[in-house]
Amino acid sequence: MTGPYPAPSDPKKQRVEHVLTMSLRIGDAIALDIEALEKGKFAELKTTDPEIDRLCAIYAREVKALKADGGLKGAPANMVKQLRESGARLNGLLARHQRLVTVMRNASEGLVQAVAEEVLKIRETAAPYSGSPKPQRGSGNAILYNNLV
Repeated sequence: MTGPYPAPSDPKKQRVEHVLTMSLRIGDAIALDIEALEKGKFAELKTTDPEIDRLCAIYAREVKALKADGGLKGAPANMVKQLRESGARLNGLLARHQRLVTVMRNASEGLVQAVAEEVLKIRETAAPYSGSPKPQRGSGNAILYNNLV
């Protein structure tokens, strides 16, 4: 394996390097998502890519296996430092991403609810007398609003 470290003969060192590489890649994808969300360019979201989904699943398995194998004991100090820094970056990016998505979800749900209320208000307004009666419309409550989402 080429890179800043010699090819590890120890599977644990290899696993730590693999987890570090995946963490950096996932962090980069989330950073690009945050940038796309802030610009309103939803078609450019990277985390919707199936490859990123697979990478996240593999990352979770590798971290679990690393923990089951005794954690970072025996790994080079510089790799441990980089992995901790990468983990802290990933956690910060995930928190920021979650805040952005939550704000956007709340705004869109609020917009849908406001439109539904306006439609209901218009439909319930008494129509002035006219020569030809109109059939009564159904309820405007057809839009379901789930507070748990």
